[in-house]
Amino acid sequence: MSGDVLAADVPADIQAGRREGARGESRGAGFERTVPQELVHKTAAGEVLLTDAVRVRPGHFYLAVRTPDGHGLYHPDAAGRTDPTLFVEMLRQAAIYLSHRFYGVPLGHPFIFCGLDFDVPPPAPDDAHDGAVVLEVHCRETKERTPKRAAMSLRAQLLSSGGVRATGSVTWQAVDPARYTALRTRGAGGTPPPEAGTAVAVTPSGAKVMQPELVGREDAMDVVVAELAPPDGALGGERPGQDSGPGTALEPGDTWALHVDQSHPVFFDHASDHVPGMLLLEAVRQASRAALGPAPAPLYEWTMSGGGVEFAAYCELTAPTWLVVRTSPGDDTADEVTLHVEAVQNGRSVASGTARWSAAPECGGSGVSRASGVTAASGVTAASGVSGAVGAEEAGA
Repeated sequence: MSGDVLAADVPADIQAGRREGARGESRGAGFERTVPQELVHKTAAGEVLLTDAVRVRPGHFYLAVRTPDGHGLYHPDAAGRTDPTLFVEMLRQAAIYLSHRFYGVPLGHPFIFCGLDFDVPPPAPDDAHDGAVVLEVHCRETKERTPKRAAMSLRAQLLSSGGVRATGSVTWQAVDPARYTALRTRGAGGTPPPEAGTAVAVTPSGAKVMQPELVGREDAMDVVVAELAPPDGALGGERPGQDSGPGTALEPGDTWALHVDQSHPVFFDHASDHVPGMLLLEAVRQASRAALGPAPAPLYEWTMSGGGVEFAAYCELTAPTWLVVRTSPGDDTADEVTLHVEAVQNGRSVASGTARWSAAPECGGSGVSRASGVTAASGVTAASGVSGAVGAEEAGA
């Protein structure tokens, strides 16, 4: 799709700035005012991305979306692509908002995100994106509704005046608090979940938080991956995800540790009783980026063009989590590669993700590759070093 998408294909209700509210009142719409925070399970108003929604027919919606300028976590990549995790956050908020606004899910019901996928192609050379974007969403219930559970999925595309900027899908459940507690307790072997905000996150002993430029980040506070850095170069302990006995060495080259900072203003916009799914998605991105190393040319940088995550179990805050990165057999080339990342906790997989990467020139040709830390002019390296059916995302988040 190309051309004037906003003018030609989006209902006039979104464009005109007026629509009928939930109780029949007329209110401002369009892109000017965000929806209430509680309808997308956010505490900070600045983290709300949705500004309006129109149902054009059962299961078919258009949602006006804002793309925040200067956001600390979400920013376009070196190739000018929409930040993949920003797009996934749009999908997450859309799933929650549509559930409450149009499908009658009570506000007190926790949400369990089971899986997601996304594809963010490079923008066209003549893309004159003006910042106004909408989500076109097709949503359906995947299981028969009960008072205690709603199971749903959506597929969406992100549209702008330049065409389709991204596509993706999400599956989730919303359950009543009693059912959520029962699921959490059963998954933890009979132990009830901790009260949100009380559990202490555990990072494995000997793990060192990575430099941000090595995982494609600009701010150290956004790093969620730690490298294994034993003094003598050998790690003792059980290899995650394998039936091996104590003493089997972990290899720093393909295994990282999850680093969780519960003071992070985006990942922990509000207190959680487990590791949020968006943080696990970021861990898939960062661990796979760390495994790639420098991009194949000084003026190039690795950019994430797509992927997905399946959540098999809740990732607890009270135990170490390992991130095991494996290459994908297939048609990988020097500048196109797919990596698989498995999050392992207490000997079992809690999430598994896929990240597709491509090497692309930086916008503007600055000569500095943020991810690899290579300065083209001098050739000097600026830095060195080395998430199912019950699946876990967020409890009321």
